[in-house]
Amino acid sequence: MNKRGFPIQIMLVILSFILLVPVVKAAGPKKPLKCVAPAYLKPGDKVALISPSYYCSMETAFRAADTLRSWGYEPVIGPNVGKQYLEHYAGTVEERLADLRWALKDPDIKAILCLRGGYSTLHLVEGLSLKELAASPKWLIGYSDITTLLSMEACAGVMSIHGVMGCNIAKQDSVNVQQSCTLMRNLLQGQVPRYELPAHNENILGRATGTLVGGNLATFAPLLCSQVNEIGQSDIILFVEEVEETHHNIDRLFNMLKMSGVLAHCKGIILGDFTDCENDVGYESVEAMLRQYIEPYHIPLLCGFPAGHEKLNLPFVIGAPVTLDVRADSATLSFDIPGEQREIYPREIIFQDAEFAECLNIQPSKDTILVKLYWRLAKAELLESSLAELDSVLQTVCTESNRFELTYWDYTIAESSSYPATRRGAFLYQRMESICPNSRVTKMTIKHEIIERYTEKQPGYRVLMICPVRE
Repeated sequence: MNKRGFPIQIMLVILSFILLVPVVKAAGPKKPLKCVAPAYLKPGDKVALISPSYYCSMETAFRAADTLRSWGYEPVIGPNVGKQYLEHYAGTVEERLADLRWALKDPDIKAILCLRGGYSTLHLVEGLSLKELAASPKWLIGYSDITTLLSMEACAGVMSIHGVMGCNIAKQDSVNVQQSCTLMRNLLQGQVPRYELPAHNENILGRATGTLVGGNLATFAPLLCSQVNEIGQSDIILFVEEVEETHHNIDRLFNMLKMSGVLAHCKGIILGDFTDCENDVGYESVEAMLRQYIEPYHIPLLCGFPAGHEKLNLPFVIGAPVTLDVRADSATLSFDIPGEQREIYPREIIFQDAEFAECLNIQPSKDTILVKLYWRLAKAELLESSLAELDSVLQTVCTESNRFELTYWDYTIAESSSYPATRRGAFLYQRMESICPNSRVTKMTIKHEIIERYTEKQPGYRVLMICPVRE
């Protein structure tokens, strides 16, 4: 070491220490993360539609507005929606911020629905203060890249909803999307879900309470070095999901959470969907890979929660106090917030192509019931005689069992789309729930076939098979 430079180096070290002392004090322990719940919506309330991330067409915005109107709300489209900047972005940073501020400041707007995700909400972090969000608590809804805004809301002390966006409610093209939209609509009205979920082989058993935070992993991780850092002295339940990331990138991002101290504050972890994620490291699954990070903390782990980028995307409240209970046979996620608590047993509905011969060749057991259903043309409306028969059957079987599997055969003439079949399947699912509120459908399969014409072998009715599940 050069002796001449030694005193200078010592002085620099001492000076650095002096300068750092105030910074260390300022970065002391944070207060526990406590968020308020915005008011639930009432008929006639205004809901803003904005595009804070990627571009969304006006056609999609109008269709989403129509759906909100059918739910009893008054949709208001942001002034800059429909703008496009540099091919992908929904306008400039200033334009996207302007729409968000407009929705926040208007006292008549009671909720903000993001139209789509993508990338670029990170651009808004430095231009938006947490005080602006705290000053006007209202439900902000979205997922994926909208994780940034949900996290900002939590840091500002306001709860938000991780759930379907405008692009989803505009095109409800499957029963699972319809189920997700219905649950989100119900949550906005004050029906708080208590999710009952099946067991998963990578789960870690245990029970924990804490504040729910998180979202898309690649969007959440960079926030830890910004003002949007929900991790302090709080006890948190962390949720993460991902789409189109390789397993080694997911491993890197989750390792960032570990090294930054996030996992040390977790009382429990929930892993959602990992959609189209390439397995390039050799683990059996993403869940198996991430479990190695979680096991040393001795906290419960719930895997396979249906939220993220699949069609079944269950809504939940970011910033809410929750209880996570992972058991050997099942798991429960409940929200300790005001509202009407409602048990939800989410099951993805399977859609398949079929041959009508399958329906004709059914050999039902004594426990299986077949119901012939006549619909009004292509609509999800049963003829009165069929509706009466269905309700009668449901009332009978619901007294004998509380768990069911449904198989529905739907065949239509010269229809290129399977959408009418999904609408009718959704109607049957919801009818089962309304007639049998204490029962649950553990599995539903919709089988669809296009036929040339109705014949004696292919008559003008559809068939529903109801199979009680014996414990």
